[in-house]
Amino acid sequence: MKLAVLLPNWVGDACMATPTLRALRLGIPNLQEFCWIGRPGPLMVLDGLNWADSTIAYKARAGGKDPMGRRSLIRELRRRRFDAIVLLTNSLSTAAMAWLGGVSRRVGYNRDGRGLLLTDRIPVASTSLDARRDPCIDTYLRLAQALGCSTSDRRMQLATTALDRSMADELWASLKFHADRRTVLLNTGAAIAQTKRWPIQHAVTAARMLSREHGCQVLVHCGPAERDIANAIEQQADDPRIRSMGHTPALPLGLSKAAIERSDVVISTDSGPRHMAVAFDKPTVSLFGSIAPTLTQTYNQPEHIVTLGLSCQPCGSYTCPLKHTRCMNDLDPQRVVRAAIASLQAARPAHRTAI
Repeated sequence: MKLAVLLPNWVGDACMATPTLRALRLGIPNLQEFCWIGRPGPLMVLDGLNWADSTIAYKARAGGKDPMGRRSLIRELRRRRFDAIVLLTNSLSTAAMAWLGGVSRRVGYNRDGRGLLLTDRIPVASTSLDARRDPCIDTYLRLAQALGCSTSDRRMQLATTALDRSMADELWASLKFHADRRTVLLNTGAAIAQTKRWPIQHAVTAARMLSREHGCQVLVHCGPAERDIANAIEQQADDPRIRSMGHTPALPLGLSKAAIERSDVVISTDSGPRHMAVAFDKPTVSLFGSIAPTLTQTYNQPEHIVTLGLSCQPCGSYTCPLKHTRCMNDLDPQRVVRAAIASLQAARPAHRTAI
């Protein structure tokens, strides 16, 4: 069988799809080709895993050849003649592309008016399962189960490449970080959600406590759009053991993965780095605001979830309907630091699937 998978659109969701990708790789007999189709970000975060035979970079409004746009992807699907495609996305447009691309078997959830475009219409809800409310990992795995794959292993998994690790070596050297000192990676941002961001001053206080009271070196993580925030945390902390990634000229996802992999504990908002940390079996402290932690429940090492439990939580909104964002603004740094130290002390050896 020649099998394609259309990956989720976000980095964190791609991490949560790794149990499904592993189940498909191991569970489909006579798998001649396994192709991953996705936006550049999800494909980058999955780089290093050896489960795919090929990949296709896709972006809905792309103008060039790499990544492909919708029309180019449809032509490529027709050219490659896949026997089946698993749609981890839920949109009508992606189901239409699979249908127009001539893929004979199209597996996805029967929702958003796209049922007629699918051959294997997986119901959104059944007696005990609901794809709208169940943990994302389990929702993806139901699609692999529809193809007869075992879905008992629900742990996320990522890998780094030699280039990723080399970039992390260079970063550690440039920041004058010591290999024998405990490292805390601190991620305060979120790409699209105000209600997922932790205030700068809280991050400064937490970083100082970790450095001065617990002897840790703190790496303030950021993506290209968050450089100013990360650099401001470093500047306000005014401690040589608290450094920002924001001074690094390039910030590819591979560097983020390798930095997380070599950290001892990760403190993160509910965003991509949180999912990466869990996938690397790192002790992880996850800060939750408006989104219910149950929707992105994970099954690796137990996460330490920190949330206030306000009467307005979880509202599910990316901007605060009450205009105060107390769910993140009132999340005190002392509580977060206590959770980080407890997670460090409770860390257990990681277990990996051999594949």
